[in-house]
Amino acid sequence: MQVVIDLILPVFAVIAIGFIAGKTKIVSANGAKTLNDYVLYITLPALLFHAVATAPLSHLTNWDFLFANLFGIIGAFLITVFVVRFVFKKRSAALSLYGMNASYGTSGFMGIPLLIVAFGQEAALPSAIATVIHNIPVIAVVILTFEWSRAKRQTDDQGTWDFLKSVFKPVLLHPIMISVILGLVFALARIPLPNSLNIFTGFLADATGPTALFAIGLALVNQKEALQWSSIMNKEIHFLIVIKTVLQPLLTIILVLFVFDLDPLWAITAILMSALPIGPVTFVLAQKYESITKETMIGIVLSLLISVITISLLFVFLIDYYSIPTP
Repeated sequence: MQVVIDLILPVFAVIAIGFIAGKTKIVSANGAKTLNDYVLYITLPALLFHAVATAPLSHLTNWDFLFANLFGIIGAFLITVFVVRFVFKKRSAALSLYGMNASYGTSGFMGIPLLIVAFGQEAALPSAIATVIHNIPVIAVVILTFEWSRAKRQTDDQGTWDFLKSVFKPVLLHPIMISVILGLVFALARIPLPNSLNIFTGFLADATGPTALFAIGLALVNQKEALQWSSIMNKEIHFLIVIKTVLQPLLTIILVLFVFDLDPLWAITAILMSALPIGPVTFVLAQKYESITKETMIGIVLSLLISVITISLLFVFLIDYYSIPTP
């Protein structure tokens, strides 16, 4: 329990600092979008490149681990899209952002330190690989969905080839996609990262989490309605939080215990990574595409609070089930 609290409190502190900085006008509240662009185009690509390029090839092909994580993500994503479309009657590319809220967690800057603190340095490798899995597919789907929607509005009178080019060109040239592809080149060719490049990308990667969290606090200054009781009690937000903090880990537990064969530490990593609260990069994309920003912002904050309980309960269950000692 204490491990979870120790890691969640600093997350809230960074959000609070962002809010205070904007409220006191130390930093302009309008700067939230600039910070989000910095994360989306600079630090997040650096994080993904570094994680993929430095991962051992043998572990990148640990299919049981990859699929246990991936199927949990896909399950939560698709269930959410279905319910939001047919129950909440939402349409358009925003469906993919709802799905991201329900399946994308704080893996990079909360999941990795949480697992390392709880289980030691042996947890670093599986948690790093899980971070790659939890980042790439969902982010790629959101970008592709919104670019598809944008292209469809702009090219209704053009041919199929022009339409596909207008969709996939910005997706393939997006810094996130380029960084992942370059990382795979380094990993597949077994090219060691030059020390200077390793330090550079690692340095930028470390800024991803704090910057995104600070931007959330900054954005709250201009979102007074997001702090109202009616907004907090929004049924859509509650649904997303339940999917993210309860259903996704439950799906992953079923996959890990009954479908795939994983070593205990790798199994625990997959389950705990699936139980993390909504990741702040979701807000970065929501603001970029100007879609469900308020719901995403509230969901991130509330899911952080709830995850103190859910992750603590998971810790107790998993440590007892697998009989793994903590440092």
